[in-house]
Amino acid sequence: MKKTIGFFLGLVFFSLSFGLRSGEKPEPKFRLQFDLEHPQLVVTAEYMTIEELLDPKVIELAKKYNLLVAPCIWPEDLGEELDHLLDVYEANGLQIIFWPQLSRDHCLYLNKEYAEEYLAYLDAIYAWADKYNHHIDAMIVDIEPPDCQPGSNLGPFCGEEAKKDPNRKKLCELIRPMMQEQTFGRILKAMGKRSFEESIPKFQAVLDKLHEHGTIAISTAMDYAAVDLAINRPVLQDLAGGPSLLINWDVYSFMNFGSANYGALKKIGFTQNDVRYLSYLLSRVIYKHYGTKVGMSIGQTIPGEGHAPIYTEPEPLGLDAGAIKSAGVIHFAIYDLQGVVDKPDPDEWILAVKDAPPKKPRFSLKAISLWNTIKLGAWILQAYRVLNGN
Repeated sequence: MKKTIGFFLGLVFFSLSFGLRSGEKPEPKFRLQFDLEHPQLVVTAEYMTIEELLDPKVIELAKKYNLLVAPCIWPEDLGEELDHLLDVYEANGLQIIFWPQLSRDHCLYLNKEYAEEYLAYLDAIYAWADKYNHHIDAMIVDIEPPDCQPGSNLGPFCGEEAKKDPNRKKLCELIRPMMQEQTFGRILKAMGKRSFEESIPKFQAVLDKLHEHGTIAISTAMDYAAVDLAINRPVLQDLAGGPSLLINWDVYSFMNFGSANYGALKKIGFTQNDVRYLSYLLSRVIYKHYGTKVGMSIGQTIPGEGHAPIYTEPEPLGLDAGAIKSAGVIHFAIYDLQGVVDKPDPDEWILAVKDAPPKKPRFSLKAISLWNTIKLGAWILQAYRVLNGN
């Protein structure tokens, strides 16, 4: 599912200055300033507490590399501590990108099922911003299928912490397959041409609300949504939660975890080069459509809401970034700041992405064959969603 963000997450950004309507809000203290023609680097922070984000080491790392920091903003975060975080970052010349996450009762993400709840949460965020006189410069709109697993804003119940508790670990081993089956069934059942088309105005309302408040909209998308661009049908967007590519977002941030997928793909004979060539193919399609309005979220350094393998060394991360850059993409997000600052040398992980030279992987017939197979599968899913009454 992630990413996780994730969100994103890969992410990157647009130097628009959306004016505020006279008399409605005070002049913003701060606005996001960058040029999409020059590389931008975002680091997301899904489970880091405000106290952790205020650690001087984190602030110095962000200042050193001019990072855009994107913490998850949970409903319970809307208070004085978040106000203090923004004040400290602003005083240090740093900017925060908001990454709203719904409560676990509403399954975390913006999607067809929870669009109205997401819009209501945006109202709460902007009410908080008015109260504390902050301007929300940019926001990651995290579009993913509902993820209804139990947990807290520190992570899922069956996440990393479960490994430290034998009883909890045993329980998670029992319930995880059931949760995965239930999630997949829910996603498949939700697919449908009618419900998808009905969701488009709701997603447009999200963009309109952000623009009304002068906020840059950064939409996430799963990397495999690139198939939709290739076949000109919104199939994998539907599978992934909603029209992530049919709204005119200011920036599109795709999630691709490259060599982290090697463990699974090597079972069908893939090499690391094959995996990177697949990332290159996806990135080439995405860049052709969006140019410098697109970025890639890479570098899964923590599991997030899922249980995917994580990067343990910065070198493969740099090689993945180089493969993506060779397709034209210049903007990146690293998922996740927590996994970076916990490493013995956090600078290595930032520089692995920032300084990676573009390097096109060797031609891979296996990657092209898998890409074509995925497109064929998308046409089958398209038939299903047209016939499904949803």
